[in-house]
Amino acid sequence: MADQDKNAQTPEQEEDHLVTLQDEDGNDVAFEHLMTLEYKGANYILLEAQEDMEDCLQGESIILKVESDDNGDDMYVTIEDEDEYQEVFQKCLAAMEEEDEEGDEK
Repeated sequence: MADQDKNAQTPEQEEDHLVTLQDEDGNDVAFEHLMTLEYKGANYILLEAQEDMEDCLQGESIILKVESDDNGDDMYVTIEDEDEYQEVFQKCLAAMEEEDEEGDEK
């Protein structure tokens, strides 16, 4: 049997990376979870749209801030502050570049 890619994922593992969010109209929209990032004491997630929606096309990425609701459950909110968004965006880019460099070394 030929060598298999050790990074290949089973369908079950791929599903573990899918996040379903609701749009403004209450419709479920699927995203792939690309990374979670901690920055300045807050957590953020980078998601890639798996289908077209009004504000985001399939393949485009969004960054959301992770906050807690009154019950302590995670909720994902839009980053309203443009400076905060740009800082987190740059951190995401740096983290992805670092992952790429580590992958190239293997």
